[in-house]
Amino acid sequence: MVETHVNEKTGQSQIILQPNNSATWQFNMIILGMVTFFLTVICVHFALLGLWLVFPFAGLEVITLLICFYLRVRANHSKEVITFNDSYVLIERGRDNVEESWKYHRPWARVFVREKTRGHLKQVFIRAHGKELELGSFLNKQDKDILIKDLKDIAYT
Repeated sequence: MVETHVNEKTGQSQIILQPNNSATWQFNMIILGMVTFFLTVICVHFALLGLWLVFPFAGLEVITLLICFYLRVRANHSKEVITFNDSYVLIERGRDNVEESWKYHRPWARVFVREKTRGHLKQVFIRAHGKELELGSFLNKQDKDILIKDLKDIAYT
């Protein structure tokens, strides 16, 4: 998801990038509950047949699935904020707080796009003083196209 905000008074522009969240935490817990219910029914059936050793492995499956859901939801809460000012470009990354931050002098900062190769999506970079940083690596094709358009509109005005 790409959100662009331009303040006409100050000349400051901000682009906020976030991954698309297709499922909420509550929805993931409903799916986990359904899987747990079906695994329990299957385990009880096997336990009645004398194969009680199925229970610990079913529990491991549920725990592994819970960990995977947690890591995916946590990754979906990441955010990139790109701020353009008259004198600098500030890129901040994090989840709830800023975890990483880069500051480039605006006259030296250049935005460029690497076209897709072998099935990979386009990559958007900002480069200054020999260092480059990929922007929006988690975005889908449509969002990257929006990001490229917005960056061209902001960076070259």
